Amino acid sequence: MNLIEKRNYIHDRLKQMDESLINEFYEILHKKDVLKTKLINRALRSEDDIKSGKVFSRNEIDLLF
Repeated sequence: MNLIEKRNYIHDRLKQMDESLINEFYEILHKKDVLKTKLINRALRSEDDIKSGKVFSRNEIDLLF
């Protein structure tokens, strides 16, 4: 089954699904969105740190730990 067929299959059966399955799908999708947002924000902060010169060499990091 290709992606479009899978989407159509799921879409056609959404009204038949019980609440627990809908909740499970929601949690999976929501967690992915939250993770994506966190990763984007971390990347943006890292870019800002690099632009402002807030970087450490590998040796400096190794000395900290």
